[in-house]
Amino acid sequence: MIDAISGIAGPGAVKETNDAMGAGAANAVASPVDADSFSHALESALTDAIGKLRNAEQVSISGVAGQASAQEVVEAVMEAQQKLQTAIAVRNKVVEAYLEVSRMQI
Repeated sequence: MIDAISGIAGPGAVKETNDAMGAGAANAVASPVDADSFSHALESALTDAIGKLRNAEQVSISGVAGQASAQEVVEAVMEAQQKLQTAIAVRNKVVEAYLEVSRMQI
């Protein structure tokens, strides 16, 4: 039910941006190493959140079938809820930062 996330730009996107903007842009734009570590951290966090949501879904189905206790279902759902709220908070901060940058005068 939950699909994989794709389309996260890797370090090549930052290198292409640096090349397109010229040599002086290297100081203004993050280095490819920074982008790689950030995109890797973001990807692993999102993959973990998706895994928790899938696990909660499976435990919930097992609970309905009588194969899992109510405590196991509640723990799995609460863990998934916490991960989802964290992902939403990060998304909101990213959107807020993007909007702030887009409002800057050039």
